Amino acid sequence: MTRARAEAALAAQPPPAIAPRRPSLISASDRREALDAMTGDVKLLLAVSALALVAGLGYLVFGPKPQPMPAVLGFVDAGPPPSPRSKPSPKPPFKLPWWK
Repeated sequence: MTRARAEAALAAQPPPAIAPRRPSLISASDRREALDAMTGDVKLLLAVSALALVAGLGYLVFGPKPQPMPAVLGFVDAGPPPSPRSKPSPKPPFKLPWWK
């Protein structure tokens, strides 16, 4: 194909249609249309997840306060208590002939 034929083919094609730009703000009709397109189970899933999010945030804000952490510098852990050790008996529990 020669350059002249390629330019003629491009000139014969109509220019591509430019889609009109929508405004970036979402209107109330768009939200209503999106809600109408959702099925009942999707709406229920969104409602339950929103409720769980609100309950979790409420627990974080109004829940019990955590225990204060001990100071890092200078803090010495007491460690576990010592294990009880049995003392060996000084003599066997019964008389043996070679025991003195």
